[in-house]
Amino acid sequence: MDLAADLRAYVAGSRDSKQEQALLRRIRALPRSQRMELLEPLLSVNGWVALQLADRAQLSRGDYLAILKRGLAEANASTIKVWLNATVPHLGWRSIFSLLRSIAAPWPSPGAFALYHLPSLFGGRCPLPPSLRKELRQLLELYDRERPLPFLPQSWRNAGKSERPFSFVWGGKQHTSRGGAADK
Repeated sequence: MDLAADLRAYVAGSRDSKQEQALLRRIRALPRSQRMELLEPLLSVNGWVALQLADRAQLSRGDYLAILKRGLAEANASTIKVWLNATVPHLGWRSIFSLLRSIAAPWPSPGAFALYHLPSLFGGRCPLPPSLRKELRQLLELYDRERPLPFLPQSWRNAGKSERPFSFVWGGKQHTSRGGAADK
């Protein structure tokens, strides 16, 4: 049978774990260069299911980067999280921060929407290494510079003015600074 037709039918229908596993085996049997050719058109049919397949299809880093760039162009403030979940584990935080830095724009923007959802990934599949906290803080400052990010509290903006620690909630998690020079 034609794999492309089977994938279109599956993405347009209801999910079935056995059928999905069989399709993923067929996708992974293909050369890596051909996998994205099959999955990319499916993002327009049913993005959520197509992203689930792409996440598990063992694509190249370049393919995952292309998927995330498409997500940043097409997704809205709430759906960008699905695109991030499917790509961040395959790209790593440095690539994500680099991409978000390259498209930095004041709120509201696709990059700012992505920043809002990043903490939801920190505790799960993609913990943020302590060595990258400073880079995250710099990225937040870059986005916050021209127009404040509404999801960061006022204490964020006052952090450098005091050595007193402060706490705030971002992404449903409590964050505490250790003073003006500490990571947020």
